[in-house]
Amino acid sequence: MPEDLTCDLFSKYLGSVFQLPVPSVAPLELQLVEVVPHTAHPLPENRGVLQRIPFSLIFQGPLETALPQRTYTLEHAEMGKLDIFLVPVARRQDGMQYEAVFT
Repeated sequence: MPEDLTCDLFSKYLGSVFQLPVPSVAPLELQLVEVVPHTAHPLPENRGVLQRIPFSLIFQGPLETALPQRTYTLEHAEMGKLDIFLVPVARRQDGMQYEAVFT
């Protein structure tokens, strides 16, 4: 399934909410606020063949909860459960931002 996760797929869900289950409290809501395609640089041993174009996702969550860098299981109404490695990248007035990079 990870190879099925592409920039184009996530672009369809830009602006939608992903749930992060948290024990003993309501799930945290992380909104997908940006999908960023990256320039691909195939390695010589791959002979120019790429499995997918690299991309990043930017999620925004509540300011009150800062998640540490690690893999989380996010749930989406249409995509189902996804294990995604999130890294906190910004604390803004309107929330915490997290990045996930797919290569």
